[in-house]
Amino acid sequence: MATIQKQGRGYKITVSQGYDYTGKRIRQYMTWTPEPGMTDRQVKKELERQAVLFEEKVKNGTVADATIRFADFADKYMAEYAQLYLKPKTVHTYAENLVRINQAIGHIRLRDLRTAHINSFYRNLQESGIRNRVTAVCKLDLRTKIGTQRGALTAFAKKAGVGRATVNQAIAGKPISLVSAEAIASALGIKTSAAFATTTHREALAPASVISYHHTLSSILSRAVKWGYIPSNPADAAEKPSLGRKEAAYLEEADARRLLELLQTEPIRWRAVITFDLLSGLRRAELLGLRWQDVDLDGHTITIRQTSNYLPGLGVYVGTPKTSTSVRPLPISTAAVLLLLEYRQWQDEQRGKLGDAWEDQDGRVFTTNTGAPIFPDSVTQWFSDFIARAGLPKVTVHSLRHTYASLMIADGVPLVVVSRQLGHAQASTTSNIYAHVISSAQARAMQTFDRFNDIVTRQDATESAAPENDIDDIKAAGE
Repeated sequence: MATIQKQGRGYKITVSQGYDYTGKRIRQYMTWTPEPGMTDRQVKKELERQAVLFEEKVKNGTVADATIRFADFADKYMAEYAQLYLKPKTVHTYAENLVRINQAIGHIRLRDLRTAHINSFYRNLQESGIRNRVTAVCKLDLRTKIGTQRGALTAFAKKAGVGRATVNQAIAGKPISLVSAEAIASALGIKTSAAFATTTHREALAPASVISYHHTLSSILSRAVKWGYIPSNPADAAEKPSLGRKEAAYLEEADARRLLELLQTEPIRWRAVITFDLLSGLRRAELLGLRWQDVDLDGHTITIRQTSNYLPGLGVYVGTPKTSTSVRPLPISTAAVLLLLEYRQWQDEQRGKLGDAWEDQDGRVFTTNTGAPIFPDSVTQWFSDFIARAGLPKVTVHSLRHTYASLMIADGVPLVVVSRQLGHAQASTTSNIYAHVISSAQARAMQTFDRFNDIVTRQDATESAAPENDIDDIKAAGE
């Protein structure tokens, strides 16, 4: 039976749902406010109707408990939605973000959560000292500790539960996360402090990181709206930091040519994956997920059907492309086809040498020397080291994709075609990312009409000067 209580201008309707496992009574609430001008009789009649309707909704389970705390609802969201419908990388990011989010607002009930709480949280994220990030640099000769025999590094990385690229970074004396350092030290059987020197970074979070927290919060709260817990999403009106306009880093044509020339002396395993990325514009995950069955060398096309990714605890795994438009057939150049033919010959020779030891899983195009899927960060690290050795402009693997797009735009390829090649959902996405390249191309395009300069600006000296009587008339008019 619903109970009704006058509350300000409106009425609070309460329905009991029994007791929870602790013996605490469970109640659901709603507030109803009469329309202006309603008579007492009308108010009473409508109030009774609202109470009956609300009680029926509670009985049928169509009213959610808005008194649930945010942290508890977030757990429900992760278990009943994120784990089922979102990509593993997104789930991993959300889980990491929720640690800090729950520290700030996890105790607040959904019905009481306001935009002001979220704004305060975002401001706090941008304060100096909030990051509290710890990095570690190895103090030991890690390569000697691991061993130099074939497969030793891979075996050690597996034992430590970290990626090969992380171990290579530690060997090179580059900073790694404290968690990775602890895992490596544990695998060595020594204390972390004996193997690594740590540094604490207390800078503010970058705007992109704050936006990441916003995406997590907004997704959770929008689901709370859909599931009937709250009427609206308080994150919608939150004040987010501006990311600003950041130009995509890419290589000019001369540098791209130099890159390809310098790659010719590198092992084909690395030369092929980097060169093909520049010639195809694929995302790293798409590149490493490509299989021979997705390649039509006669038709000069490839089809993007899967991606190859990595997550701690999960390892290298197969995923789906970023968006529905990312699943696409792509024409590739003759140069790309010739490269794949050369690379496939090398891969076949490797397979023949190793025999049963070949680790092929699903016919990947780009693999390790033993046929296993490539650990994504190893490509990033190798390319970074190569760029430093070669003295090329500092760019990343993703910059090869930007170079691919920029060269097409500079050559006058229609934007809609560039967008389709990149797998963007909308041409406007391409336009926003490459606005500076498009602007330069437009400026060059206008030079096309300089071919008419000799006609448009041709004037004889006598024609360009005003006749003397015209000058006198002008002076007279001025007087």
